[in-house]
Amino acid sequence: MNDWQVIPEIVGCNANLRLAVMQMMDALEEEHHVVLEGEPGSGRRLLARSAWARRTPGARPLFTLDCHIFGGDATEALLFGERSSADSHPMLHGGRFNLSMTGGLLLLHADELAVRTQTRLAQALDPLLCKPRRAGMQLMITCTPLSDGSLPLYPGLAAMVRRIQLPALRERIEDIRPIAEAFLRNASPFESVRCSQALIDRFCEYYWPGNITELRSILRRLLLESHSGLLDVRQLDDLMCRDQSCFALSQGVPPGVHVHLLQHASVSESGSVQ
Repeated sequence: MNDWQVIPEIVGCNANLRLAVMQMMDALEEEHHVVLEGEPGSGRRLLARSAWARRTPGARPLFTLDCHIFGGDATEALLFGERSSADSHPMLHGGRFNLSMTGGLLLLHADELAVRTQTRLAQALDPLLCKPRRAGMQLMITCTPLSDGSLPLYPGLAAMVRRIQLPALRERIEDIRPIAEAFLRNASPFESVRCSQALIDRFCEYYWPGNITELRSILRRLLLESHSGLLDVRQLDDLMCRDQSCFALSQGVPPGVHVHLLQHASVSESGSVQ
């Protein structure tokens, strides 16, 4: 792919982001299994679904399973199906893996799968590698890499997927303004709302552990404040003084993680903490 902007839902011009989009489109066209690495809230799900919808020739069905929601046994049953008995007749309920044999399977937070489930998944994928292109299913998974950069996956499964890394929001601060503007256009289609430069500067200084999801949560809260079409640091200061946890809505990050930003937001122009 030469035009990374083929996916209009992906906002930003960061070089690492552009590289990830092009790698994703190429991997889907070449029928590779893919793992999207990155922090929660960095847009892994959006990239996977948007790229799948634009693959050629035509998009096939895509089945999604969030491994974070269910426990180990429940996730394995949903993935591979389970047997049950009704009126003494055994029945087999198909799982996401079987349903996606002629399409795609997106496993969110695959690093939370039990080792035995990952092993079974790798064993089920192995015979499909011998099938001709366009004949088998295609796997996309998302996970958060370990601190040393390695994948928290069963080695046999990790060897089958092509790694694509999405940058965290703090690594692409040049995209904070366009992301915020795109969100405000969609969230307030009947009025013109923008962010002041001071607010963007404050956003650029923050660590964003919740990434894009967290940024959108903050903007959504700021829209409820009195703003007259301009979101400014005053609204942010008032919001954070009332609710320190507002910067941790989406990811469940403990409020203590954000104390430094709360203090920063409460610094007056004289430099003292109020």
